[in-house]
Amino acid sequence: MRITEAERKVLTEAVQEIDHDAHVWLFGSRADDAKKGGDIDIAVLSPKIDINGRMKIRRNIVDSLGEQKIDIVVSAKGDEPFFRLAVEKGIRLDG
Repeated sequence: MRITEAERKVLTEAVQEIDHDAHVWLFGSRADDAKKGGDIDIAVLSPKIDINGRMKIRRNIVDSLGEQKIDIVVSAKGDEPFFRLAVEKGIRLDG
């Protein structure tokens, strides 16, 4: 995993500020130690987070970590194929 413990905490807290029961995974290049660079990709399992919540999460992350590309995929049930793949290949951050 290519994020620091402090970055992991920022990502998790930004999501759980909106829904404290949400689960968060890091996926993509930052979840793979063999890759370089890359944006921050997080998958969030939450039936409560809508587009406004997603925008607030992004703003909180940018406020803490600085401007960078952040992709946030939110699923209410976790049954979409892309979401399932992100979770399968990703690293859970909240537990």
